[in-house]
Amino acid sequence: MILFLAACICLHAVAQSPGEDQFQTLLKQGFELHQQAQFAEAIPLLERAQRLEPDDYFANLLLGIDLLRIGKSAEALPRLELAARIRPGEEIPDDYLGEAEASLGRYAQAAEAYQLAMNRGHRSGQTLEAWAGFALERFRQIGQSLRASEAGVDTVRRLAAAAAKPSTSLVCDGSIPGLERKLALQPTDFQTGGELETAYKLSICYAVEAGKVAGQLQQDGVEDAALLHRLRGDVLLRLRGDPSAAQQEYREAITLRPDDPVLKERLAEAQSAEGDTAGARQSELAALAIDPRLREALQMLASLAMNSRNYEQALPWLRQLEAEAPGDRAVQVELGEALAQTGNAAEALQHLAPILDSGYPDEKGALHALEARVLRELGRDAEAAKAAAEARRLSDAFQERGKDGTTRGAIDPAR
Repeated sequence: MILFLAACICLHAVAQSPGEDQFQTLLKQGFELHQQAQFAEAIPLLERAQRLEPDDYFANLLLGIDLLRIGKSAEALPRLELAARIRPGEEIPDDYLGEAEASLGRYAQAAEAYQLAMNRGHRSGQTLEAWAGFALERFRQIGQSLRASEAGVDTVRRLAAAAAKPSTSLVCDGSIPGLERKLALQPTDFQTGGELETAYKLSICYAVEAGKVAGQLQQDGVEDAALLHRLRGDVLLRLRGDPSAAQQEYREAITLRPDDPVLKERLAEAQSAEGDTAGARQSELAALAIDPRLREALQMLASLAMNSRNYEQALPWLRQLEAEAPGDRAVQVELGEALAQTGNAAEALQHLAPILDSGYPDEKGALHALEARVLRELGRDAEAAKAAAEARRLSDAFQERGKDGTTRGAIDPAR
């Protein structure tokens, strides 16, 4: 995709009049920084270019992509939407729109964007891969959410049994965007039949779509064998729940494409799922040696360190994530926690307080309890008492919801 954009931008520059030299210079400089993954540095240049030519396809597309890469998905949306309107036959903006919508939790809109990209791209390998990736990740996310209640865990077992069957035997009952909209209107605690059944149907639909893509790519004789191995690995890891077999597929892909950091990151994910944290860490470090800004690798290394309560080790990864994506609230929360656990109370509060004030979800009150502890360490006892009271209120409300036995005793997704 980068090579395609580079060629298009060069042709675009040739076609311009001398009076537009400033715009072309800004666009070229911004794209060069984009190619080097220096997204934050590219954005000011691309914003200036976009102001000079508000309806330029490349200025809007690149600006949207780079905003998305630093975690500012809401700001990326209008730029990507405009790029899609300027060139309605291009599939690239819709692929990124799907990613942006998904990062904002707007999964129905994300599904529609990915499907539109496939139609516009005539179901090219790139659009199929993006759609399958979204489907498999969404399948994993729904399963993770279901594990927050005992009733949900039963549904996960039902899904695992279904996913073990050939994808050709599964039937999607409804449209994915329609089911996503229905799920968004239902309770999120997955304790009653309605939302559990919707989640089950939606997961089956995603499994069907992922299976279709894998079959079509193989049938089309895609020359990129590494891509097929990666997709099969993704299916085994996220859909079949077989991290051992997934590792074999990822290793085959890495043999064919040894300098692909994403493949090494995927291998690390499979190793972590199988409990091989040392191997996962080694694979993530190998991925970062190729691409020092690979966000998934940074997130995994931070997560491995946090899960083992090695907060000092987690801090550098979290600080780098913060620099790469300053708009990511989840990173701010984890960084606040790591700082609190390493005795940096004042800096921890700088990260936690704005996030909690903005309404960041804290269902069990754990984050407010951490904020109260940090405030006490800073000698701000009145504020600490207020935060502690809010922590108790949230915890009591959570326990109240669990009195029927469906939440209490469930698998706790929190660390």
